[in-house]
Amino acid sequence: MTYDHDAESLKCPKCGHEDNPSTARKCEICGQPLQKSKPNFLLIGGTIVVLGLGTGAIAFKDQLPFLSGITSGASSPISSFLGLLGNNQVSDRLSRGDKLLFPELVTPAKEAGAVAFAAGDFATALTQFESSLQEQRNDPEARIYLNNAKVGTNPSFTLAAVVPIAESPNPALEILRGVAQAQEEMVAAGIPVQVLIADDANEADLAVQVAKALVADPSVIAVLGHGSSDPSVAAAPIYTSGQLPMIAPTSTSTDLTQLAKGEDGVNYIFRTIPNDQFTGTALARYALTTMGKKNAVVFFNPQNSYSQSLKDAFVSTFNLEGGSISQEVDLSQGNPAETVATATGDLIVLLPNSDTFEPAVAVVKANQKKLPILAGDAFYRIESLQQAGAELEGAILSVPWHGQASPNAEFVSTSTALWGGLVNWRTALAYDVGQVFRSAQTQANLTPSGDPSLRSAFAQALAQSDFQAAGATGTIQFTPSGDRNASVLLLTVQPGSTSGTGFDFAPVK
Repeated sequence: MTYDHDAESLKCPKCGHEDNPSTARKCEICGQPLQKSKPNFLLIGGTIVVLGLGTGAIAFKDQLPFLSGITSGASSPISSFLGLLGNNQVSDRLSRGDKLLFPELVTPAKEAGAVAFAAGDFATALTQFESSLQEQRNDPEARIYLNNAKVGTNPSFTLAAVVPIAESPNPALEILRGVAQAQEEMVAAGIPVQVLIADDANEADLAVQVAKALVADPSVIAVLGHGSSDPSVAAAPIYTSGQLPMIAPTSTSTDLTQLAKGEDGVNYIFRTIPNDQFTGTALARYALTTMGKKNAVVFFNPQNSYSQSLKDAFVSTFNLEGGSISQEVDLSQGNPAETVATATGDLIVLLPNSDTFEPAVAVVKANQKKLPILAGDAFYRIESLQQAGAELEGAILSVPWHGQASPNAEFVSTSTALWGGLVNWRTALAYDVGQVFRSAQTQANLTPSGDPSLRSAFAQALAQSDFQAAGATGTIQFTPSGDRNASVLLLTVQPGSTSGTGFDFAPVK
């Protein structure tokens, strides 16, 4: 994309990206409305570096228990700006190590590593990525590229990891930490695996384009992704028609369960996280049997597949087993917090997606602990404790994993040592995708040949009734639909010192 430097352009107030006023009104990077400005590339690039440094320092300090913050690193303003600017084509959103996809994580050594990687100088790339990790130990992008450089031009498998970098960089980093840890263990064990990182910006349309690009790449044997349910549901048919297995670590919508198999009769869609039916059922039964609550007010987003799916699962179980829903409130419309004052139920159930998290927090604050609260895993984030820890005290959340209740203590200790802090559920479930890949490769005796038939063989291995893998979250087995056959975990919010907010998530005893 080119600009007339003397003409007035539109600038994103959030990330600093600029576009031509005749062709764009929303930022193509983060979706924010654009504002008029005179372009100043050096200023924007410098601002990105400052914001990256500040965000990283704050995130690492305040979010250490969940290790979800972007870390800091010195970088040139021009390179940081161009890193954001270049992400407008699908090819610019894919990297094995030749491009840096997280502008806030750029260091001089990492830039040098990417240049060397692009030139095929893997020895230099390896050295530079190692040097960058000395500055930023919890940078999974650098660690993945480091391991890709170790594999180099040797015959290898390629696992594509699709994450929402442009829209949700912290969750993307959380997922990639699990990917990087699993890859490092495989490479150390002699299993040559390269990881291709892809950014779908959490957009369904872009996810489809990324999926088509991955299907067209014969070296890709499987896909880890996508980061949330809407892009996963949109991309899944592309993978199925291309006979490319997709294993979702964090997409829970039951819509994935209902997708058709491939023309060859093979299922190509799997996930390592329990679907929303497990979560909704667990919350409903806890409300009815443990809390003795029979009348719920449910807040959700009907425009989002995950939120709608979780609401349907909760409501169906709650109604079937003796409860009733007094009101369903759309979190995406108006001021849902106003509903709390006139609520007639004895329980508030919060099932937002990421886009409606803030309105859901407003509901928590408006409630002022008058009614007990149940919530989905969208509330399992440091921001919940930072913004409404006191008001959330005693709330019950249904989540897929927590370090204090992990069935795999070795993963907890290893990941803590690797990343310098406790990891969260996204990291654990992404790591599990790597374990699934490793087990399927071993059980099916697959070798890296570049033959596209490996994809189908890999999917068939996962579909075997006796398939299992040992993951961070326990034994991984799949139902015929590709769903994870597992239970969920209930957490409560209580006073504590681990998170640095005065409140912590802790397993319900």
